[in-house]
Formats: sequence, structure tokens, C-alpha cells
Amino acid sequence: MRAKLLSAAVVLVALATASPALADSGGAGGFQAGAQSATTLQGALGVAASHQNAVNANVPVSIAGGNVSAGPSSADQTATSTANADVSNKAKTDQDQHLSQNIGGGSCSAGCGGAGGFQAGAQKADTEQAAVGIAKSDQNAVNANVPVSIAGGNVRSGPSSATQTATSDSDADVSNKAKTDQDQTQKQNIGSSGCHAGCGGSGGFQAGIQDAKTQQLGVGVAKSDQNAVNANVPVSIAGGNVNSGPSSATQTASSTANTHVSNKAKTDQDQHLSQNIGGGSCLAGCGGAGGFQAGIQKADTEQAAVGIAKSDQNAVNANVPVSIAGGNVRSGPSSATQTATSDANADVSNRAKTDQDQHLSQKIGGGSCLAGCGGAGGFQAGIQDASTSQWALGVAKSDQNAVNGNTPVSIAGGNVSSGPSSADQTATSTATTDVSNKAKTDQDQSLHQNLGGKDRGCGCDAKDRRDGKDGRGGKDGCFAGCGGAGGFQVGIQKAETDQWALGIAKSDQNAVNGNAPVSTAGGNVRSGPSSADQTATSTATADVSNRAKTDQDQHLSQNIGGSSCHAGCGGPGGFQVGVQKADTNQWALGVAKSDQNAVNGNTPVSTAGGNVSSGPSSATQTATSDAHADVSNKAKTDQDQSLHQNLGGKARGKGKDRGCGCGPRGIRTECTAGCGGAGGFQLGIQKAETDQWALGAAISKQNAVNTNAPVSTAGGNIYGGESEAMQTATSNAYTDVSNRAKTDQNQWQHQRL
Repeated sequence: MRAKLLSAAVVLVALATASPALADSGGAGGFQAGAQSATTLQGALGVAASHQNAVNANVPVSIAGGNVSAGPSSADQTATSTANADVSNKAKTDQDQHLSQNIGGGSCSAGCGGAGGFQAGAQKADTEQAAVGIAKSDQNAVNANVPVSIAGGNVRSGPSSATQTATSDSDADVSNKAKTDQDQTQKQNIGSSGCHAGCGGSGGFQAGIQDAKTQQLGVGVAKSDQNAVNANVPVSIAGGNVNSGPSSATQTASSTANTHVSNKAKTDQDQHLSQNIGGGSCLAGCGGAGGFQAGIQKADTEQAAVGIAKSDQNAVNANVPVSIAGGNVRSGPSSATQTATSDANADVSNRAKTDQDQHLSQKIGGGSCLAGCGGAGGFQAGIQDASTSQWALGVAKSDQNAVNGNTPVSIAGGNVSSGPSSADQTATSTATTDVSNKAKTDQDQSLHQNLGGKDRGCGCDAKDRRDGKDGRGGKDGCFAGCGGAGGFQVGIQKAETDQWALGIAKSDQNAVNGNAPVSTAGGNVRSGPSSADQTATSTATADVSNRAKTDQDQHLSQNIGGSSCHAGCGGPGGFQVGVQKADTNQWALGVAKSDQNAVNGNTPVSTAGGNVSSGPSSATQTATSDAHADVSNKAKTDQDQSLHQNLGGKARGKGKDRGCGCGPRGIRTECTAGCGGAGGFQLGIQKAETDQWALGAAISKQNAVNTNAPVSTAGGNIYGGESEAMQTATSNAYTDVSNRAKTDQNQWQHQRL
């Protein structure tokens, strides 16, 4: 200790003999104010409308008093109506602010000071974005392949094949993306950075304010209206015989409405305030009148997203070859692949991400003071406020009236020999809503306050850690006459999250899948096999979720009286308050409703004045109505709070500093005489309130008829083939509703007087 004080005395003598240019420096006062304001207003509107009345017709007509030999008829017919609206707003705001203030002379060695320093930095970013996208597709489409042959004699028709597609698409893609970066750095030095003795300053003031307000509205509407007729109808009429070729049809009617609406707001606020009063290298006689630091971060995010998707479809897929003859009819095979699809999808999401980082460092009494160190008072206040309000609505509605018909008709005065009839018929109505809100808030707050000499944490510097020895030469903190008038620290963190999500999915389906070959003859009927794969599906799915994640980390460290003081240590009072508050309100509602009227019919009919020989009849018939509502709320809150207070000098043990890696020959880093502090106050408050509300409703209504009913009527004999049916009718309603809240609160308080 004696060596330490001796070295300090030597420094004072040296400073007393310094040249006049290096002493008695000062300034009347310094004022710095930085203000940044950024206002962004964006509005975007997109409208896409497609109206189509389309007729694709392949109609060869042959009329003869004698015979007609018709070649093959093939048609590849496509009608497409598309409306796309892509609307987006992208705002990016970067605010960088750096304030540096030095009062008392940059090279002053003794008697340095300044009347006062003032620093105020304000950053304000307001972003308002509104995006609306509307897409509408109206289609009236007729695809017809209708070869007609009329003859007084015989008709020989070639094969008839049709690939017919009618498509109506409506897509609305709407997005808002706002990104705000606010970086603020304030550095204040009062008393000269190179002052060694008699350093001080009348007062320091630092205020940092960051405000980011983001409002985003996204609306997407997609509507597809389709009236589609796909018809393959070869007609042969003859006074004699009709020999018809095969008839095959691949018929597709598709109506799709998609909305994708998203809001993504990202806010980064970084704030660093550093204040030093009393000189950065002061060794003796260091002090400052007072220090004030206030850091405020505020981020308000409001997001609303609405997505509506509606698909209306009236679809008729018909494969109806007709043969009428006064003589015999020999019909080729009839095969049909018929698909009717109506899809409505609404994807709606809000994602807000807020990062708030705040670091306040305050030093009063000199950074390396050894004796006579002190400061009148220190004040630190850190405030973080993040408010997030998110509202999401998704509505998807699919209305489908679908008729898939494979109905070859043969009428003859003589005999009818019909080829096989096969049909693959599918009617699908789907309504899907995916609605989600995801809010993520990170708040990191660190307040460090030192009154009465430098705080190194363990009393050793970087060199000491390398060489394994404790610090020497009087550069590790105050050793005598250390103290500070008072310290005040307040840390406040507030995160409020309100999320509201509603998803509605409704599928209405009236579906008829019919495979009904008809043979009527005055003579005999020989019918080929009849097979049908018929599926009617109505699905409504609502997936609704809210996910809020809040992390609050708060660290308050206060040292009054010197970190390595040995004698005359003390501070009149220390005050620490840490407040953490996290409010989460989540509301989720999911409604899924599926209404289905489905008829799957495989009904071959044979009527003859003679004999009926019917082929086998097989049917795989499925009618499914599904309603799914998946509703969940997940809130996760982590609150970590650490308060550390030291009044009257640090005690780390004898001969060795624990926790910093210093060697065994170290100095004693505990107060040995005149130690004390007037009082210490620590208060830690943590509050986490979570309200979650979830409702899921799933309703499935089904009227289903699956029928395999071959009918044979004959004046003679009936030879019936096998009849086999696999028939399934399923109605399912599922609701999965869950609330999951996880709260972790960790609080550490350490106080030494």
C-alpha cells in the first residue's frame, strides 16, 4: 500500500511542475443534440381481372342418303383464364447516430474540468404501409368435340378422342416488409482524457431516445368463378347399321383462388451510452459533480392482414357417345377420365421481430483514480418498451357443383353389341386457411455504474491475466479516500404482445359421378363390362396459431466506494430497481365446415326384346367429407434479472483474486479500514401475465349415395355378369385445440455493504 501511495505522490509532484500549457484547462460548457426523423408512407394497389367467354368446338358433320364412313375425330381443347395481382411494399430505414463530446481539453494534465456537458440524441422512424391486391377470374368455357354422322344407309364412325381442359386461376400475393435499424452511440468525457490530478467536471447529461413505429396493412382478395362444360358427344344415326369406333375423353375443369398475405416488420434498436466524469486517467483528486444517463427505446408494431379466397365452380364433364340405328349397333369401348377441382386457399401471416439492445456505462471519479476519488452522484435509467399488435383473418370458401357423366347410349331396332364402359371420375372441393401470428421480442439491458474509482471486476487488467500476476503500479483502482455521494439505477423492460387470429374454411360440394351406359334393342343386347372408379371429396381445413416469444435480460451492476479500496472507503447510498413486465394476450379461433351432397352411381341399363347378356359390373365408390380445425396458442416468456450492488469497497479474498485468473502474489483487494456505506437498496420485480384463448369448431355434414345397380330387362333370357362394389362413405370432424404457456423467471440479487 505504501508503495502505491508513494507512486501516486511522485505523479502529483511531476504534474505540479508541468508546463502551463498542460494545466488549468477547461470549457464553459458543451452542448450536442442530434435529431433524426424518417417518415415513410407507402400505398400500393393492384387489381387484376380476367373475363373469358370461350368456346372450343370440333364439330364435323356428315349427312348422306347412302353410307357414311367417318374418319377419326380428335380434339385437344384448352380454355384458360388467369388473374394475378402481386403487390408489395418494402421500406428500409437506417438511422446511425454518433455523438462524441470531450470537455476539459484533450491533452490537459492537471486542473482540468468543464462547466457541463449535454448530449441528446433522438431517432424517430415512422413507417406506414398499405397494400391491397384484388384478383378476379371469370370464365365461361365450353369445350366440345361433337362429330355427327347421319346416313340413310350405314354409318362407320372412326374413334373419337378428346382432351379438354378448362382452367380459371386467381392469385393475389400481397406483402409488406418494413425494416428499421436504429444505431445510437453517445460518448461523453468531462475532465480531459489525459488528466492526471485535480480532474473534474460540473456535470454530465446524456439522453438517448429511439422510437420506431410501424403500421402495416395487407389485404388480398382472390375470386375465381367458373362455368365449364367439357363434352365429348359423337352422334351416329343410321337407317341401317352403326359401327362406332371407341370414344375416350380426358376432361378436366379446375377453378383455383389463392391469396397470400403477409406482414413482416423487423426493428433493431441498438443504444450505447458511455459517460466519464473526472478524467479518463486521473490518479488523485478526481471527482465530478454528477452524472445523468437516460436511455429510452420504444418500438410499436401494428400489423393487420386479411386474406379472402373464394372459388365458385359449376363443372360438367360429359362423355356421351350416341348411336341410333334401324339395324344393328356395334359400339366401341367408352372410357372417360373426368376431373372437377375447386380450390380456395388463404395464407395469412404476421411476423414481428423486435430487438432492443441497451448498454449504459457511467463512471464518476476518474477511470484510474488512486486517492481522493469520489463523485457527487450518479443516475442511470434504462427503459425498453416493445408493443406488438397483430391481427390476422383468413377466409377460404369453395363452392362446387360438379357432374361427371360417362353415358354411352345405344338404341337399335336389331341387336346391340356394346363395348366396355370405364370411368375414372373425381370431384374435389377444398378450402384451406392458414393463419398465423408470430411475435418475437428480445430485450437486452445492461447498466453499469461506478462511483469513486475504476471498477475492473476483479482488480486486475489484461496484462495480469497473461502473466499470472496481480496488477502493480497503482493502476488497478482507488486505494484510499474512495467514495461517492450516491448511486441510482433503474432498469425497466416492458413487452406487450396482443395477437388475434381467425381462420374460416368452408367447402360446399354437390357432386354427381355417373357411369350409366344404356343399351336398348329390339333384338339381343350383349353388353361389355362396366367399371367405375368414382371419388367425391370435400375438405375444409383451418390452421390457426399464435406464437409469442419474449426474452427479457436485465443486468444492473453498481459499485460505490471503489472496487479496490483499502482505507477510507464508503458511499452514502445505493439504489437499484429492476422491473420486468411481459403481458401476452393471444386469441385464436378456427372454424372448419364441410357440406357434401355426393352421388356415385354405376348403373348400366340393358333392355331387349330378345336376350340380355351383361358383362360384369364393378364399382369403387368413395365419398369423403373432412373438416379439420387446428388451433393453438404458444407463449414463451423468459425473464432473467441480475442485481449486483457493492458499497464500501470490494472483498475478493486474501492474496488472490478469485474468478479473474490472477496469480497468488496479488494484493489484497478488500477494504481493511474505514469501510462502510450509508445504505443499500435493491428491488427486483418480475411480472409475467399470459392470457390465452383458443376455440376450434369442426363440422362435417354428409349426404352420400353410393350405388351399383345394373338393370337388365329382356323378353327372352337374362345372363347377368358379376356385380362387385366397394363403397365407402366417410364423414370426419377433427378439432385440435391447445394452449401452451411457458414462463421462466430467474432473479439474482447480490448486495455487499
